[in-house]
Amino acid sequence: MPRNRKDFLLNPFVIAVVSLILIIAAFNFWNNLSRMSRLEEEIEEMEARIAQAEAENEELKYQLENTADEEFIEQVAREKLGLVKPGEMLLVPIEEQEEETETEEETDTD
Repeated sequence: MPRNRKDFLLNPFVIAVVSLILIIAAFNFWNNLSRMSRLEEEIEEMEARIAQAEAENEELKYQLENTADEEFIEQVAREKLGLVKPGEMLLVPIEEQEEETETEEETDTD
């Protein structure tokens, strides 16, 4: 009887079926592993977006709470509207990119 079992296990058909099953299992394992990796990256991105949204939410809550505060109103008027108090001068910095393009245009015309 042991001889027949040994013959069965050494049968090329049985070896091929077992090899095929192992290859399919390895392929599925690899696919699941790569899918898990992608999902972990997506989770990290979503967590970063959530943290950013929470920070923005806190900033908006702060702005909403301070809308009646005169200092806050003055800050918004200065930063977003560009307003100044009487006697003050508004200074607007010139960006370097604008200077570089103007310099390049001048050299092209020469």
